Amino acid sequence: MQLGTYRLISPLGAGGMGEVWRAEDTKLLRQVAIKILPPQLAADPEWKDRFLREARTIAQLNHPNIATIYAIDQQDEKLFIAMELIEGESLASVIARGPMMPADAVRVAIHVSDGLSEAHTKGIVHRDIKPDNIILSPRFVKVLDFGIAKQIGGTADPALTQGGMVMGTPHYMSPEQALGRAIDARTDIFSLGVVLYEMLSGQKPFTGTAVTELLLQIVMTEPRNISQAAFGITSELAKIVRRCMAKQPEERFASCDDLRAALAGSLKEDPSARRRSSVPTIAVRKDPTPPPVAKVAPAAAAAGTRGRALIVDDDPATRYLLSGILSRHQIACDEASNGADAIKLLKSNEYGWVFIDLLMPRIDGWGVIDFLRSHRVDPSKRRTYVVTGVQNQKLSTADQDVVTGLLYKPIDVAQVERLVT
Repeated sequence: MQLGTYRLISPLGAGGMGEVWRAEDTKLLRQVAIKILPPQLAADPEWKDRFLREARTIAQLNHPNIATIYAIDQQDEKLFIAMELIEGESLASVIARGPMMPADAVRVAIHVSDGLSEAHTKGIVHRDIKPDNIILSPRFVKVLDFGIAKQIGGTADPALTQGGMVMGTPHYMSPEQALGRAIDARTDIFSLGVVLYEMLSGQKPFTGTAVTELLLQIVMTEPRNISQAAFGITSELAKIVRRCMAKQPEERFASCDDLRAALAGSLKEDPSARRRSSVPTIAVRKDPTPPPVAKVAPAAAAAGTRGRALIVDDDPATRYLLSGILSRHQIACDEASNGADAIKLLKSNEYGWVFIDLLMPRIDGWGVIDFLRSHRVDPSKRRTYVVTGVQNQKLSTADQDVVTGLLYKPIDVAQVERLVT
């Protein structure tokens, strides 16, 4: 089927606001997602206005963690939006396999916080944050479906914000949302807290056989303590979850920026309770502070009789583990927590081994690999390994000319030792 310049390929899903299809833009020759408003709703002026508002709302948002809108169009009775096609897996599917590692859950929550912060800055509250609206891929987390987003402030359209209307998905509603009261950005923080609780425990904090029962729980009942419901989380992370889910908005984090700062400080878990990661390795952008200076790992400073290695990873735990292994094999290490610092070190130093995480702030691992490709070194003088949490990660032929091999997270110590001996 053809809609304007878009050729529909296959259905991706359906919801209250219409069908979603994989499609090809026949002019630009790229794949996109097409969201089509159901015909009976397209004929309804109120629903049509809501659909148009979704498109205009998303169009205001330009952020790596929010799906990009390309166009809105109409053909005959079909009204549709062309959007960025997100290749990945819904967070709901990931949670269905069981509780996530705390570090994975925190990284996902940080990305969602970043996307929501952008929306809140423009006066937009999502109002329907839930696992189905969060997509994970090896390179990013995307927040989808601002279909019931409410624009607050001077640009709000009063015709589309009816007082007392309860909108959202019941399990993830805030108490004020469940009561039909006025909302602000802290409503999304509550919903993200519920999602974080579910990521960590594999369980929804509020349950009920009827919507009314569920909403009463949200308004009146405290969920099971996350420290008891989840395995291996720190007291700091438990405190963050509880604060997000406070019944009173003023007791929650004041903003998503405050929340992401707290989350970034809790990127750790109980080593005795560590589990194997089941989600892609996802980079976390740093706070807007001066970039860290690349450093020589203290434990390896005295080593080096066998040469020097560069470890490029924004995860300090990974850097610590790799530098410890290499120092035991008399290999000195430099560390960089982002691609930009890594390139500076590569310009001024010779390395026999380079370990590159693909997903990092500023310049990602692919950018570092592109730099190495343009500055070819004899393969016998340098071995380059991609460090990834994506178990089916593939390298292109061009990458294989630069990259010696793949190293998967969580790091297998024995494998690293084989690579450097």
